[in-house]
Amino acid sequence: MGTARSLRAGEGVPAPLVVRVEDTSDHSTVEYTFTHSPVRIGRSARNDLPLHHRFVSASHGLVEFSPRERSYTDLGSTNGSVLDGAQLAPRVAVPLGPGAELLIGSLRLTFPGAAPVLATGGEDAALESASPSVIRPGGITAVMQQIARAPTLDQAWQDVLFPGSVIGRFELVREIGRGSFGVVFEAEDRQLRRRVAFKAVRPGRTSQVQLRQEQLQKEAEAIAQLTHPNIVTLYDAGTCQSGPYLVLELLRGETLYDAMRRSRLGLSQAIEVAIEIAWALDHAHAAGVVHRDLKPANVFVCSTGAVKVLDFGIASVLGGGDVRAVGTPAYMAPEQWRMGQQEPRTDVYAAAAILCELVTGRLPYRVTRDWSAALEPGARPSVEAPGVPEELAHLLRRALSPDAAERPRDGAEWLAALLAIQERLDRPRPVETSPIDMARRWASRIEWRVALVAAGITAAAGVLLYELLR
Repeated sequence: MGTARSLRAGEGVPAPLVVRVEDTSDHSTVEYTFTHSPVRIGRSARNDLPLHHRFVSASHGLVEFSPRERSYTDLGSTNGSVLDGAQLAPRVAVPLGPGAELLIGSLRLTFPGAAPVLATGGEDAALESASPSVIRPGGITAVMQQIARAPTLDQAWQDVLFPGSVIGRFELVREIGRGSFGVVFEAEDRQLRRRVAFKAVRPGRTSQVQLRQEQLQKEAEAIAQLTHPNIVTLYDAGTCQSGPYLVLELLRGETLYDAMRRSRLGLSQAIEVAIEIAWALDHAHAAGVVHRDLKPANVFVCSTGAVKVLDFGIASVLGGGDVRAVGTPAYMAPEQWRMGQQEPRTDVYAAAAILCELVTGRLPYRVTRDWSAALEPGARPSVEAPGVPEELAHLLRRALSPDAAERPRDGAEWLAALLAIQERLDRPRPVETSPIDMARRWASRIEWRVALVAAGITAAAGVLLYELLR
């Protein structure tokens, strides 16, 4: 299965992807333009390119593009995808060459525009031409070094961080959040003329211990380069009089935690949210990044319907304390409780706990601030509830197993399992394409029309006989 990749240094910036969609049944044509990879295609409105036809699966396919290549992956759809006349195997990325023609039922998708080319000019030229939307390599390490040197001075925050103050090119507009990690403002980027989230990081001496961990610095740089529609974008990082700060994409909407408190999500919506989270995990795990603190409060449901994962590893990298202890009790895997090695399966456990809570209304294990039933011998998660299909319950039992080896190994495997369940629960109408199917359909129509004519003749004869005998 193809996975979305963030742009690497020297790769350059991809040209926008243009997708032309023609419905061959009525010859209508619509063009769409996308600037971020990947582009998800499907019947669900949560897709980047929603196609509201009954023969299109909820999550049908995926287009990935970069300056070097374009590819398409069928996500195991019911009716499949045909590229340049060949039926595609599910979950296998295939190149989209110049003039590529993709068929989904009666829909013809083409990709006009320049084909991807290799970036030229070397790494420095590519970095100079790169979009300002992603922080450059090395930026997070510089912030970590500044945090390690800076004392905790709350007075400096009060003197510098307030609505109306200007820090570099950013003007703080209003405070929108505060916590142990720092304070967040809505801010105006006066150079690019856009609203952003300005997060002032609280310095602390405990970060000095983490700074000496070379692996942690590498992970921090990987986090800074994550670029994905389901992960909040880190735009910039720097320092000011109050200390280090991060500049992130400003989101409108509410956290999944707040949404869950307000109302219960339906089964199909809960699975779609879980799939959006799984897309983020798939991308991050492919880049070698583990979140470690996935929970409803770190998932944001945008007013547009998009779902984004927040604080992807940033808290564990820049925050204080032992990195192994990062986590929220209700969603912590047993290995986190035991201060053991954390890996992608740790994130899968947390994602499954969120989905379990969405579909059952409760957590899979009884948990307190310092204890979880998942630590008991023979522990089994509680995932059964009215309306929860057995195949979903089976997947949740796997993903919530106290034994990490029994869980899906990473975000990619977790995503594939969720997509397969969604496809079976929301199976679209099969497309009749074989000659036998077409013959049967026309025979049925002819039989219906003959029956209708016969009924009409019988009725006319009855009326005539009545007139003659009257």
